[in-house]
Amino acid sequence: MPIQLVTAGTNEDISVPSAAGRLADLGFLSSPDLPDRPGPAFLLVALRDVPTLRHYDPERVEYWVTSGSRGVRASLTRGTRMPIDTEFSWGLIRLVDRVPVTNEYLTFGGHLSAAQVDDATIATFTSPAPLLRRGGHSQLWDEGADLLGAYFARLIGAIDVRPRLEERLCLVDPRARYAAFLGDVVERYRHSPTLRADHPRAWTLLQSEESRLRRDAPDAWRTGSAILTEIGRTGGVVEGP
Repeated sequence: MPIQLVTAGTNEDISVPSAAGRLADLGFLSSPDLPDRPGPAFLLVALRDVPTLRHYDPERVEYWVTSGSRGVRASLTRGTRMPIDTEFSWGLIRLVDRVPVTNEYLTFGGHLSAAQVDDATIATFTSPAPLLRRGGHSQLWDEGADLLGAYFARLIGAIDVRPRLEERLCLVDPRARYAAFLGDVVERYRHSPTLRADHPRAWTLLQSEESRLRRDAPDAWRTGSAILTEIGRTGGVVEGP
């Protein structure tokens, strides 16, 4: 499945008070976005003591944070001490309902803010890199989420062999993690005439993102390229403008 780069098109207020208003009749709201557009990518979640029964009612958010030099699971519920203002790491974000059913997302990391607003705990996950839907009870998969899931699986496998790689991944900017993923996908398209022929728009957008990151975030691109080398891929040339 080809990656689809989706943009929101307008600057958006992703503060907790604004999110509370947008979630008045919703349990969650997300936008994948891109770092070169007026984003950022975001996931907004409302945790309520009493389910509305009008929509998906999350009661727990599971995600990853960095503790020391390792990634560890974290959980946000109505019982979590507020407010929260911290960073979250790469991997899976899972929303769990009371039934229970789940909705899932894949992220390169970013910033988490959460606070009590009236009768709800409002959480905002924002990122300078895409945040992709990975299916679940109330949503489809974003195109490219399967590729990202496979890429994260390769990262986990590489960490098993090279434990120090985990510390490196935890410490780099989300854009560098995105650059590593993008370099991996671009290299696959470059070596596959079939992919390029079958998905010409995706190929054009991938090339555009590669050029933009090389130009606007050269340090992130170089770091991403080095990460690819460490996990056994050669995508993303380090030198050059």
